[in-house]
Amino acid sequence: MGVEEERLAVFAAAVEESPHNLVSARAVTEIRTRHIPECVALARMLPDGPLRLLDVGSGGGFPGLVIAAVREDLEVTLLDSTRKKTEFLAETAVAMGVDVAVINERAEEAAMSRGGRYDLVTARAVAPLERLIPWTVPFLTASGLVYAVKGDRWEQELDAAAPALRRWGASVVATPADIHQQDDDATADRPKVVIIGRAP
Repeated sequence: MGVEEERLAVFAAAVEESPHNLVSARAVTEIRTRHIPECVALARMLPDGPLRLLDVGSGGGFPGLVIAAVREDLEVTLLDSTRKKTEFLAETAVAMGVDVAVINERAEEAAMSRGGRYDLVTARAVAPLERLIPWTVPFLTASGLVYAVKGDRWEQELDAAAPALRRWGASVVATPADIHQQDDDATADRPKVVIIGRAP
């Protein structure tokens, strides 16, 4: 077993054994077969570092801790507003042997002191795009990108998010349809990702 596999095994066990209900009962049964593979696929999609990445709404560590496990070229910061979750993230990162920063704060508040600092921002299963945009875009550098992992309703979410995109000076760089067409190696694990950047 390689270093990445060992880290991911430690992470999976930590989530499965946590008493804090970090994920739903159904999600617990799919941690190793669905959620971790999807997050690994997301990590492989991200541009090469060194880059600074912020994971908003890290929760149980999806995708932030998985990204940290497999992408040592990225400087990863995990942000969540729930203290029990940030405590879990910090403890699990130590157990995994990954170097991350963990922040216990609401995204709106964190953006006031950390706005414009990050090259990449990720968010998975956090909120609809119209709410997610003001929680993520303010953290971006001028050339930074948000990678928002969405479900099957991503097109409807994108339509509803048009006013938020305009308000926050953002634009869509790529949709799941664009990414699928460009990727000859797409697999079942490939997440549906909407990529957003600051408007030119």
